[in-house]
Amino acid sequence: MKVQFEAVQIKEESSFRILQTPHLQDFYLWHSHPEYELLYIEAESGPRRVGSHVSQYQQSDLVFIGPHVPHLNFDYGLKVPYRKIVVQMKEDFLGRTWSEVPELHAIKTLFEMAKTGIVFEGDKKVALGQRLMALPDKSHFDQFMEILSVFQVLAKEMRWVYLNETATWENPTQRDQQRWRLVKDWVESHYMRPISLQEISEQCHLSKEAFCRYFKTKTQLSFTNYLNQYRITQAKKMLVKDLSIGDIAFACGFDSLSYFTKIFKRTIGVSPNMYRKMMFKKIN
Repeated sequence: MKVQFEAVQIKEESSFRILQTPHLQDFYLWHSHPEYELLYIEAESGPRRVGSHVSQYQQSDLVFIGPHVPHLNFDYGLKVPYRKIVVQMKEDFLGRTWSEVPELHAIKTLFEMAKTGIVFEGDKKVALGQRLMALPDKSHFDQFMEILSVFQVLAKEMRWVYLNETATWENPTQRDQQRWRLVKDWVESHYMRPISLQEISEQCHLSKEAFCRYFKTKTQLSFTNYLNQYRITQAKKMLVKDLSIGDIAFACGFDSLSYFTKIFKRTIGVSPNMYRKMMFKKIN
């Protein structure tokens, strides 16, 4: 089964992002991403599929997954109420030299173990899960400090079990990681204007044909589809503001309102106008 690449979008000014109860139970997403992922879920039972590991969790699950480890949505197929919180963070979550800080040695070891996926057990699991559930109500700085504190408890006080004996999936080379970082940064900086295949392939020092093969292999998407997905993500943020839909379309790099509406509906399932109404209804 092909692993779908998930393009995790963490804001430039942040080292992590938090997703609370992202309902994906109707989508079979066997996927991976370069970011670490700490996940807590409360449900009667559900699937735990990480790497080559397949099992069921009961009542709750607390799992830490490293970069590029393929995994399934932990709420896949659930038909009962559940709560879930996901924290995704960059590989240099604590800075490029954090491994040199003695006080963070235990957390650094935890991050190394996560490269095969680990699940936590013990009496403190639920309490830590509730701390993670409370993150969205905190300021960004307090979220960072709380995540760091949770990691310290996980590293020093919790029992853990490897979900895989070894990492059997592909670990990209340093050159590949640098190339992917360049593509992400270029899209994030220039999505508001046309980006041609010639332009992005030259940035990666590849021919257009070689770049298309590279990008398709890495993401299972064409570059155009990836770029449009990123633009739609930005558009969703702007649709809760007092801006016309036409202005949002052009601000996000679409050259026509009709094309923007078509891509938005294909990606999100509803038109931009309907999405805006749904968001305003939630706010009010």
